[in-house]
Amino acid sequence: MMATAQHAELRARYEEFLRLERHGNVDKITSALDECASHSHNTNNSKSHAINNNSSNSSYPCPRVKISLSDLRSSEPQLTQELQQDPFRHIRALEAAAHTIAEEEREGYSIKFHHKIKVSLTGPVSSSASSPRSLTSDSLRQLICVEGVTTKVSSARPKLVKSVHYCPATGMHEERVYRDATDEELNLPSLDSYGVEQPDRIQGITSSVYPTNDK
Repeated sequence: MMATAQHAELRARYEEFLRLERHGNVDKITSALDECASHSHNTNNSKSHAINNNSSNSSYPCPRVKISLSDLRSSEPQLTQELQQDPFRHIRALEAAAHTIAEEEREGYSIKFHHKIKVSLTGPVSSSASSPRSLTSDSLRQLICVEGVTTKVSSARPKLVKSVHYCPATGMHEERVYRDATDEELNLPSLDSYGVEQPDRIQGITSSVYPTNDK
């Protein structure tokens, strides 16, 4: 119950910050939703008319809003410091607060887009950025900014995070989510359909990152 109360408290604090008029975050959220809808509309119009695209097949990108750390630091310096120390839990609460406002402004948007709104943090994280050589184990699971020169880049390999399985016998679809050690939800309580944490259900690593053959 402590984890649930902490999530609700953080969510309320971030919602209060997002509603401050001087930062204009509510307008940013609605603009992100409208831009997402406009982008999807233009994408669908550019496709061949030979393909019959209905609303259920429309591919909406994930709506994303940029939140300034400078604005958060000016209003809630203690909350900003807590965010740096425990970013996964705080970003989850921040996105939950943004989702609440998004539902008020554009009711049913998450059903239409098939995604809940995501948050991108902008602005300086701390007084100075870290270098790759200065990174230690103390930096794990903390919000930091790293500056350096890229000398070599390996090829990007796709990672399976969700799969959808169809059963011809029942005509039903089933979604499966796969988590590894890099998942931002790892070791956090799972959320129910209302965004409330369930402390008895902790997100763990999936036994296999690849789906098994359906029987």
